[in-house]
Amino acid sequence: MLTSLPVPEFLAEFASDKPTPGGGSSSAFAGALAGALVQMVGRLSGKEQAQLVAKSEILVTQLTHMANCDADAFNQVMTAYKMPRATAEEKSRRTDAIQRGTKLATEVPLRVMELSLDVLRLAGQIAVQGNTNALSDAGVAGLLSAAAVKGAYYNVLINLPGLKDRDFVKSIRDKLKGILGEAEKLETELAAYVLKTLQ
Repeated sequence: MLTSLPVPEFLAEFASDKPTPGGGSSSAFAGALAGALVQMVGRLSGKEQAQLVAKSEILVTQLTHMANCDADAFNQVMTAYKMPRATAEEKSRRTDAIQRGTKLATEVPLRVMELSLDVLRLAGQIAVQGNTNALSDAGVAGLLSAAAVKGAYYNVLINLPGLKDRDFVKSIRDKLKGILGEAEKLETELAAYVLKTLQ
């Protein structure tokens, strides 16, 4: 489990020549780190931010879990590609396994996008409502959560061409547009607020 590793070993896992963990897990961890910063600013801002802190705690737990899920989903796809295909029946089973794995490898980063967007919303709230001495930290939370959304977006996109279920692909693309659009709007608004206040 990535989450049980000391930081140097954690980074070494990402730096290795293994395909996982990769960009998908990195995006999930970026979202989790953003959520942790939201919690910090919330705790520095008084008891009235307790509900926001609690929401962020849940999101951090979920995103940390998704970081491991992303690596597992990719490994499932790779396992499917290695299945035998000597007979028509084997080919059919292999194709089905690849499609299931690819669908999962699409759904996981989509979920990371949704969760990271929730973190970005909280970052915007705590930036305005929270301790002004920690405004830069709220701003960093915004940057990290926006990066998490965009990084996970890339990982959704790379899997879509391999899916045969066109209705599923269309539904995913529709969701992507909404999530990405809101994330870009919130990121721009938060950055403008932080810079206007700090400068």
